[in-house]
Amino acid sequence: MKNITSFCFIFIFVGIAQAFAQHDSTFKSSGKPIIQVFGNFDYNASRDAQKKYAFWFGRAHFGYEYQYSKHWSGKVIIDAGRPTILGTITVQDSAGNNLQVSNTSKEGAYYTMNLKFACLEWKLNEYFKIQAGAVLQNHYMTMERFWGYRYVAETFQDRYYKMPSSDLGFIAYYKAKEKVGFDVALTNGEGFRFDQDPYGDVKMAAGLDFNPFKGLQTRVFYDYLKSKDPSKPAEQQLFSAFVGYKHGDKFRIDAEYNYRKNNSNIPHHDLFGYSVYGSYRIFNKIEYFVRYDHLMSNKIYGYTHVWNYNGDGQAIITGLHFSPVTNVNLSLNYQGFIHENPNMATQHHVLLSFEYKL
Repeated sequence: MKNITSFCFIFIFVGIAQAFAQHDSTFKSSGKPIIQVFGNFDYNASRDAQKKYAFWFGRAHFGYEYQYSKHWSGKVIIDAGRPTILGTITVQDSAGNNLQVSNTSKEGAYYTMNLKFACLEWKLNEYFKIQAGAVLQNHYMTMERFWGYRYVAETFQDRYYKMPSSDLGFIAYYKAKEKVGFDVALTNGEGFRFDQDPYGDVKMAAGLDFNPFKGLQTRVFYDYLKSKDPSKPAEQQLFSAFVGYKHGDKFRIDAEYNYRKNNSNIPHHDLFGYSVYGSYRIFNKIEYFVRYDHLMSNKIYGYTHVWNYNGDGQAIITGLHFSPVTNVNLSLNYQGFIHENPNMATQHHVLLSFEYKL
């Protein structure tokens, strides 16, 4: 039902856009398909790992974008993901005793297709534009593009905070030439897989890009989500800062810091950490990359349960990137994670990753 509603939403707006496009006789409308697929062959070298080998897809995007006029365009993208995952179900009686539960439900298919992006864009000029619908959020996009190896691993916010790349709402961009850019968004805060929650909560976000000279990029970002849900009493906030330097196509290096206050709207349950990464072009089509992440959290006791976040730790990602032809990328890489919890085994993975796109 959600997918049908979203498609209707975008096609209604597309109809409005066509009406505007009819008045622009000098512009020739055009469109193009969108395809982006990530795949991985994974060897798990971790101690006591039961599943040593695995092949899986990290992303499969299929869509179409159309330019109706100089000012109006639309885009629809379908994602092959896993929209339904069932976790542990626990039922308790009034005395707090656990009751036996029989669950016959099944998990969603791994590669069920679902609507991820469906937005209409109005671009006034080269400096200002507005998007509405299922829009691409601009929280970690600057870092993801600078990192350049999304098919190998997500950037910090995506990987550890599980922040969806799109959400339902509005986003506006203003760019003052090449040095300064500003964006502001108002969205549901539920991600692209869910409609508005029963409480009508919304997320507000804003980011500022400043590129003082060629090769240097900086960005600061903030978002705010307050809920009327009594089980989510705290105001969740994200503070993010990024700086990166790129020397032509020879090498690049950057760092980002993220602080998420009251994660999942739970008081004093904060996640924070940083990521440092870089790459160096060895040959014409081969790059070496390395990255270090450190994720931390505060440990709070007394809030209905012990805050026991087992995600704390340090990650190391390194490998070679090879692009044999345009829009085809291959990588042999190592991804390790050292848990802060000494009872959890260190993770060691060797992956052969690939990406192709249009």
